[in-house]
Amino acid sequence: MAAPGKTDRSRLRIRLMLGILVALQGGLMVFLWNLQVVQGHTFQENIRRQSLRRIRNPGSRGRILDRNGIPVADNRASVGIALYLEELRLPGSASNTIDRIEALLDEVSAKIELPRALTREEITTHYRHQRLLPLFAWQDLDDAALARWAERVGPRVGLDLLTETVRTYPYGDLLAQTLGYVGRGGMARIGEETYDFQLPELEGKSGLELVLDDQLRGEAGGELVRIDASMYRYNLEASKESVPGQDVKLTIDARIQRFCERILGDETGSIVVMDPRNGEVLALATSPRYDLNDMTPFISNRVWDRLNRDPRRPMINRPVREQYPPGSIIKPVVCLAGLVESDVDPETVFNCSGVYYPAPGASPMHCHNRFGHGPLTMAEAIERSCNVYMWRLAEEIGYDPIYKVFKDLGLGEKTGIETDFEVSGILPTDAWKKARYNDRLRKGDIANLVIGQGFFNVTVMQMANMTATLANGGILHTPTLLQGFRASEDAPFTASDARNPAKDLQWNSRHIETIRRGMRDVVMSPRGTARAAQVEGLVYGGKTGTAQYGSRDNRRYRSWMIAFAPYDNPTVAAVVLIDSGLGSGVDATPRMKLLMQALFGRSDDG
Repeated sequence: MAAPGKTDRSRLRIRLMLGILVALQGGLMVFLWNLQVVQGHTFQENIRRQSLRRIRNPGSRGRILDRNGIPVADNRASVGIALYLEELRLPGSASNTIDRIEALLDEVSAKIELPRALTREEITTHYRHQRLLPLFAWQDLDDAALARWAERVGPRVGLDLLTETVRTYPYGDLLAQTLGYVGRGGMARIGEETYDFQLPELEGKSGLELVLDDQLRGEAGGELVRIDASMYRYNLEASKESVPGQDVKLTIDARIQRFCERILGDETGSIVVMDPRNGEVLALATSPRYDLNDMTPFISNRVWDRLNRDPRRPMINRPVREQYPPGSIIKPVVCLAGLVESDVDPETVFNCSGVYYPAPGASPMHCHNRFGHGPLTMAEAIERSCNVYMWRLAEEIGYDPIYKVFKDLGLGEKTGIETDFEVSGILPTDAWKKARYNDRLRKGDIANLVIGQGFFNVTVMQMANMTATLANGGILHTPTLLQGFRASEDAPFTASDARNPAKDLQWNSRHIETIRRGMRDVVMSPRGTARAAQVEGLVYGGKTGTAQYGSRDNRRYRSWMIAFAPYDNPTVAAVVLIDSGLGSGVDATPRMKLLMQALFGRSDDG
């Protein structure tokens, strides 16, 4: 028989263990109640979220129209054959489904008479990472292929036609470098969250397609889908329609643009036409060009290599991205500097003997007329493009007044036109030459500068804006390519409010008229350097220029002509530049004549 003390201890241990068991059971019940009741909703929500996927459907891209409403960048429907993997899956491993897809592709390929466009590797990649999205087996089918599809295949489980929107350029190479091109975009974000999947979206890669990408790109819609454990679509939970991007209306006139491109022909060069009354750009032409439709719906390696290996660089937007010595077209502004900043009398006469010495003992510099022009007033010096007059004037007034007027006209700075990669040119100063060559500007440098040579470089766009400012009497506009935007086809265009205000340079009307009269005589006088550009019934002003480059054995010329018309009430300012040409009289001047004939209806062209 057990001792009483020992029995009591045994009972105590039993009670203690029973208490512990009850406590554990109670705690477990509390834990399960908290897990299933209190936190159950949270866990269910987490499970629900883990089975949801967000798919982004991009909006269609806005159109780009010329000033008359003609589309120069548009959209078209591209029909392809798409696979829907959730309808083609087979039990077992993924290879079973992929085998089925390959067999189906081979069958369809034979019936529509097109080679397979998808490899097994591409199918596998899509299966692993994008299986909620349709997989294009063939894209951009022509009418013949679509007819064979309808006759021999037709919709079936897991296979159907799918239409996507792609960019198209109705006029091919028209305005190519200015419009730019589009390409596939990257993964888009909402706040800090990325979409799980997205259909391919077009985004601007260059030109206006890039600069105006925010306006042209539509507002994306999307789908919220539930998936099963195998990552296949189970149910559509919610959806939102996409919204098309804004249409953009340009200042460009497609008719004028096409004519400018036509008269450039195959020459390397540029033409810009502006309205001097408001800064609107009517044409921004460059040559050579390329067909924008070769860049859509995607750029092939063959096309990309061909364009990048072309030594004439057809993808460069020359009026804004290339800089050149201006040659003699800068001479009217040098003369203007003498009038507005140094009170030089326009009737002041300098004698041209055909030669000039910038400094004692320096090498002689020659006028293009080696025998000399004789005594000339300022307007006559512009008319006959006398180098010696410009050198004597610069010697008289110094470089500072010339630099100020150049600066007032925006030389050495970007114009602010709405293009990508605009360059600023070079307007030399002592500080610039010190930084570049550890030297200061010397008299020979300034002598070269005032005839548009040496270190001085400008863009064609800058020269167009300079000409427009001379034409309108001293109002410097910011050149623009944009007239407005609209959200839908039935909405009016709203003017862009991003432009800088015009700047009145406050030139004396008598001074500017001296310069304009000299430019009129360049064209209209029998002695003018651009008399070959005369157009019957049209009085207008202009200036020619030729800038040399290359070695003596391979001397080449950049040929310029600037012009404004009509003389009394200018509505256009234009620049023609022919690179690697023979001279302004051979290359730029006859093209300016053709342009003026077309602009003012003096010929059957255009």
